[in-house]
Amino acid sequence: MNKLVIARSSALIGYFGLLLLIILWSLFPTQLDRSSTSVVLVFAGLPLLLGLHGILHKKPYTHVMISIISLGYLIHGIVELWSQPDNRLFACAEILLSSFLYLGAGFYARYRSQELKAAASDHP
Repeated sequence: MNKLVIARSSALIGYFGLLLLIILWSLFPTQLDRSSTSVVLVFAGLPLLLGLHGILHKKPYTHVMISIISLGYLIHGIVELWSQPDNRLFACAEILLSSFLYLGAGFYARYRSQELKAAASDHP
């Protein structure tokens, strides 16, 4: 299997997995989490949705942007794992999915950029 396909698959699993996790997390709040569902969806989901078009159209720059954004979700997952015992399952899932997204999107951007440069140098 091609390393570009593996990186893209990892990025897509992490991206859509995080979107689904945010929806599920907002639907099943714990007693310690008293936030409004719509506020959680907007502030947690909006950064990911900003890159949806570029992710679906395989744009390397968008993958870099989403890779950087995923670090915020990784930090949030670590903080939740440490501080909220009721959210440990969601926090572990967020850490795993954001790691998939970070690594997959970063490597996809790198490999795709190299592929585009090689194709550009072949055609003068």
